Amino acid sequence: MPSSLSDTTSDKNGVAFGATDVSKVQATQDAAQVNLGPERERKLWRKVDFRLLPMISVMFLFSFMDRGNIGNAKLEGLMTQLHLTGSQFNVALSVFFIPYSLFEFPANVILQFVRPSRWLPGTMFAWGITMTFMGLVKSYPQLVAMRFLLGVTEAGFYPGVVFYLSMWYPKYKLIYRIALFTSAAAAGGAVSGLLAYAIGLMNNVGHLKGWSWIFIIQGLGTIVTCFVGAFVLVDYPDTAKFLSTEEKRFLEQQRTLDIENDGVGTVTQQILSAFADWQVWAMAFLLLSFVAPVYGTTFFLPTILDDFGYDVPISQLLTVPVYMTTTISMITVAHFSDTMKIRFPWIIASELVGLAGYIIQITDASIGVKYFGTFLVVVGIYTGIPCTVGWLANNLQGKYKRAVGGALQVSTANLGGIVASNIFRTQDKPRFILGFTIEIGFLSRIAHARRDGINEAKYAVDLYVI
Repeated sequence: MPSSLSDTTSDKNGVAFGATDVSKVQATQDAAQVNLGPERERKLWRKVDFRLLPMISVMFLFSFMDRGNIGNAKLEGLMTQLHLTGSQFNVALSVFFIPYSLFEFPANVILQFVRPSRWLPGTMFAWGITMTFMGLVKSYPQLVAMRFLLGVTEAGFYPGVVFYLSMWYPKYKLIYRIALFTSAAAAGGAVSGLLAYAIGLMNNVGHLKGWSWIFIIQGLGTIVTCFVGAFVLVDYPDTAKFLSTEEKRFLEQQRTLDIENDGVGTVTQQILSAFADWQVWAMAFLLLSFVAPVYGTTFFLPTILDDFGYDVPISQLLTVPVYMTTTISMITVAHFSDTMKIRFPWIIASELVGLAGYIIQITDASIGVKYFGTFLVVVGIYTGIPCTVGWLANNLQGKYKRAVGGALQVSTANLGGIVASNIFRTQDKPRFILGFTIEIGFLSRIAHARRDGINEAKYAVDLYVI
């Protein structure tokens, strides 16, 4: 098992749901290889993509909207109706991340024994109910309690999806797919801004303020989506009815370069190995350098734009082009990262772009220049995430180790949300020097990694763009 992070993609991820059958692995390796040819292989991956990614992306879009829409609700009367003062809003943001970080690891362990087509929609149903009732809270303690429950219910989704995709795609195709569904977070920022603008017009409908309707309508949308997901999602390749026997054999074949390592050691040994592996913690802190700024931006971007002097509806709408540009950037960079089979340079480039944007924000530049800086900030901090998450998934061998390691990476990084929730203070308006400076500090972390010398040419296969 490699002891260092590889900046190349080298072997295949995962096996079928449940315990690895080593005899099946050997039989697959000894059997005649399935050769679909370049054209048929492209069609197969396209078929898998369109079967998995649209549903996963829509589900993650709602996940990110539901945790971040409190920033939009703040502009629609949340603060005044609940009489939030001082740091109470920041505490309500922070409390989400405590259970969210703690429950990601056990949630991914549970996923080893529960079908993804039931687990992922099940978690979505739970947080959809929570989000809907959040629109009915009447006091600060109730808001904090619902934010805590939201963290519990959302914890199993993102790391679960990363593991789920690693069981379908070989490593040289994984980053691009992670970017496609993760870009839904950026798209969620755009959609949330549009919805907040429209829903804000419902102020006082049914004796509820606009902020209540933001939570209720998005929560109901989440519940509807989870039921669609329960019917649409499939589990793993060997049980997928939309694949032919030959296609199943080909996907199994794609995983056999690493599948024997997936069965090495007991479940307990693989879990303990994830905790002891330096790669997990190094990549967790690298991801933290992106995640903390992401949450700071997600929660406070509407407020920051509102302090440019525009009214609330315009401030909500100004978030849309920023997030749409970011979505395009994430998908583009992930495509080239997979095509070139390198991760680290793209991560550093993303950090530099984000840094440039933050430096603009702390200057005394004009509103137009600062709005341009906002584009750089959001593009930079979001674009580096898929490469960072996928890079670790590429380098953890063993089904359970990969599941636990990925969950540890994400849960550790999400602790940055606690910091991000408390650095944009009311007394720092309108320039928010403290918040921007701290986020510059996160992005200024220098990450070190070395290649382990795996032969790239062996895995030089084509990658198409959807």
